Amino acid sequence: MNLIVKSGKGHDMKTPIELFGVECGKGWHELIRPLIERCKEEGVVIAQIKEKYGTLRFYTNGGESEELRDMIHKAEDESGLICEDCGSPGVLYTRGWLRTLCDSCQEIWEN
Repeated sequence: MNLIVKSGKGHDMKTPIELFGVECGKGWHELIRPLIERCKEEGVVIAQIKEKYGTLRFYTNGGESEELRDMIHKAEDESGLICEDCGSPGVLYTRGWLRTLCDSCQEIWEN
C-alpha cells in the first residue's frame, strides 16, 4: 500500500502513519485490520490511525467508498466499548486522560 503523499512542491511527504505507525493499543487491532484490508482493495491511502479522546480515529486522504466510510465510523464507535489494551469489553474512563479500558487494564493503568 502506498503511504507516501506528493506535496505540491514535488517532494515526497511521509504520512503520520509512516512516521509514527499505528498509534493505539493492540486491543483495537481487530477493529483496524478489516479497515486496512478494505483500504488496500480500494487503493485508499491511510493517513493516520490513532487514539484520540479515548476512542479510535482512522484517517484517510479521501476517495474512500461510502461503504468504507461507514466501516470506519462503526469501528470508531465500537472502540468506545472495547479495551484499547487487551480487546475485552471496556468503558471510557474520564479521569484525567481519556481511555477506553476494561476493569483489569484500568487498574494497571492507574497504578
